[in-house]
Amino acid sequence: MQNLKDDAKKFQSSFNSAIGKSTGRKTSPEKDGKALVKAFSQQTDSMSEVFKDSKKAGTSLQEYLDSAQKIDKLLADVPLGDNVTASWGG
Repeated sequence: MQNLKDDAKKFQSSFNSAIGKSTGRKTSPEKDGKALVKAFSQQTDSMSEVFKDSKKAGTSLQEYLDSAQKIDKLLADVPLGDNVTASWGG
């Protein structure tokens, strides 16, 4: 679980940096993307805490998976470079 948390934080940093430099900067999609990635990172933290207490992911797992699917679609629609792709898939 700690690896998931670390990876989510790294991805959030890469994403925010790349989207801030993209042609979509200062737009509604940029704000929505940043909010989605921030929520994903927070869901990862929450899921980790639930797992730590109960050894189960609980309902937070479905939220996490839903956000991951939305991020997959976002990255397919708005390519942000190899750094972001690697930190998401790697």
